[in-house]
Amino acid sequence: MKTNVGFIGFGLIAGALAHAIKESRKDYHIIATSRHLAPVNKAVSDGIVDVAVPSVDNTFADCDIILLCTPVITITEYLIKLKNIAKPDCIITDVGSVKTIIHDAASSLGLDSRFIGGHPMAGSEKTGYKNSSSSIIRGAKYIITPTKESTPEKIEFMKQFAIDVGMQPVVMDYHVHDKSVAAISHVPHLLSTALVHVVSDNDDEEKHMQLLAAGCFRDMSRVAASSPEMWEQICLTNSSAISNILEQYIEMLETIKDNIDKKTPGYVASLFEMSREYRNSLESKHPEH
Repeated sequence: MKTNVGFIGFGLIAGALAHAIKESRKDYHIIATSRHLAPVNKAVSDGIVDVAVPSVDNTFADCDIILLCTPVITITEYLIKLKNIAKPDCIITDVGSVKTIIHDAASSLGLDSRFIGGHPMAGSEKTGYKNSSSSIIRGAKYIITPTKESTPEKIEFMKQFAIDVGMQPVVMDYHVHDKSVAAISHVPHLLSTALVHVVSDNDDEEKHMQLLAAGCFRDMSRVAASSPEMWEQICLTNSSAISNILEQYIEMLETIKDNIDKKTPGYVASLFEMSREYRNSLESKHPEH
């Protein structure tokens, strides 16, 4: 039985999901629209999207699942449109990295029985459909955040969808999700950006720091090249959770600085030992793929 999938917004993650859908060889039919249609039209010519649509209209009425892949700030307006377009059993979902604000918007519109949050935990510092491929998402976690009215059938549909695109479905409360990603994604991006600023401010005229920058700095600073617009929206919409983690991190940095200033014997070794144990435990949970 054919499954109709709609994409609203067609950037990196939407493109990666669409590639993976087509590569799954399952009977999916993809329609898509975006503020700028050029990437959607390119996806049609690539054989990745079946139908390009100029705007959100009744073409989406036959969809079994519609993925909102737009900036968080515009998702609410699309929810309003889809409320009167999507069929009652259609799952309306999103791919954003902040969930509470979107769940609140869906709930305020009476869409709790139709909306299920989604977050493919994957990405790149590069942007746009032109940089998308299924390899970006394959093997990664696909977070699914139901509402209080989500039926078991719709949750199972979302889990199977995640499996079909080569990802690992994880069902999670959306409040827990936002706290978790603040710690393991949002704050690290800010720390990466801050580190680049500190190094840039302290480099000399001959750019010796830039010259010597190698593995460690490159690994830590890679995500600082991410989309400024996207990360501004993420930080604005998950500000409370991010601020809480930053506060704890600042306290930790102050403690580290204090102990380094005092040359406390064994402090740095114990700090690395504790962190190494937790870091190594991630390897068994996130093997290379």
